[in-house]
Order: sequence, then structure tokens, then C-alpha cells
Amino acid sequence: MTETHSLSLPDVDLVYDVRGRMWERVTDFGEWPIWLADNRRLLFGDGGRSFWVVDTRTKQTTKIYSGGRDVLGPPRLARNASRLVFSRRVNEADIWVTTLK
Repeated sequence: MTETHSLSLPDVDLVYDVRGRMWERVTDFGEWPIWLADNRRLLFGDGGRSFWVVDTRTKQTTKIYSGGRDVLGPPRLARNASRLVFSRRVNEADIWVTTLK
């Protein structure tokens, strides 16, 4: 098994192979990478619009959630990796009217 570490830079996600002593580009976009439990896939965001998963071996990316017009915060995984937690800032609002006495 290869020991790897991730680094998030603007518009790029890299993985470092400790044994091979080299950086490998796994996507050409992204931020906030999180290793999934299989140590093969990374969950990451794309600037607050969507969440993606990339397979570090095949380099295949899959969009898993889109916030539409909302802005998504950094993703976090529960300790047992069963749930994804993130904030969602809604860019729309309702207008409420009330009578003041």
C-alpha cells in the first residue's frame, strides 16, 4: 500500500507518494480535499458550488452534489465516514411583513 498525503492549492489537487517521493496531480481543479475510508478516493469542493469525488488511480471525477445557486462550505466527514457535513448559504430570501403597534 502506498502512503499518500494530500495538499490543496488554488485550482489544483495534488497527492504526494511518500515511497515514490513525488507529487501527482489528480485533478486540475478543487479545494478542501478529504480522503475517503478506502484511501483511494478524495472528496473535494470546487469553490463552493459542488462536491466531487476523484479516484486517485483512474483520475475519474464524479460530481456527487450540487448546491445550485447556494454557496457550500467546506465538507467534513463523520468519524465513521457515514455522513457528510457542510454548511449551505442560501442566496435567496423571503420578505416578511408585520404590523408594528
